[in-house]
Amino acid sequence: MPLSHPQPRQPLNDRTIRCEGFRRDDGLWEVEASLVDTRTYESPTPFRPSVPAGGKFHEMWVRFAMDDARALREVEVRIDSHPFPECPGAVPNFQRLVGLRLGAGFHRELQARVGGEAGCTHVLTLFQTMATVAIQTLSSQIRWNDRAAAERVYGVPPDGGPPPVVGACLGYGKSGEMVRRIYPEHYVAPKAGARDAVGG
Repeated sequence: MPLSHPQPRQPLNDRTIRCEGFRRDDGLWEVEASLVDTRTYESPTPFRPSVPAGGKFHEMWVRFAMDDARALREVEVRIDSHPFPECPGAVPNFQRLVGLRLGAGFHRELQARVGGEAGCTHVLTLFQTMATVAIQTLSSQIRWNDRAAAERVYGVPPDGGPPPVVGACLGYGKSGEMVRRIYPEHYVAPKAGARDAVGG
């Protein structure tokens, strides 16, 4: 269902992010994404010719491959359109992500390895989006009630606690049907009247 009709306004900036997940013939999983910013007005910058209205102010590409354990095995980054001459210099730094494992703490480790002056905020935006798409891509292995497949995708905490997916959203809420089916030991029966309180 679309949003409500907006107030009168003028378009200024358009950001398009495209993200796709694949299963490679060699058994790895691959996610590829692009980010393009365009503006409805001419954008002068001190370091490059003015970007005409509708031209690409930013254009970034990222592809990574991961194994069944969600460890990044390959990372490729391209920065094709950028406002400052230094921007492409961040590209080699993203190789620091090889070996990093998707899951709990991924965003924190992403910032530690390529955050701040080591990286590019727009490429980091892509990696954050790609992380969720990667999990969705891996979830093609899961059939409902398949505990083993869910553990391969979402991981198993070493301390025996609930996997990261439990409690991460309403659909995987601790009192929800999915947790009751797949992770019954972490299921918490809803309190009387609680479901009505949230509009259920």
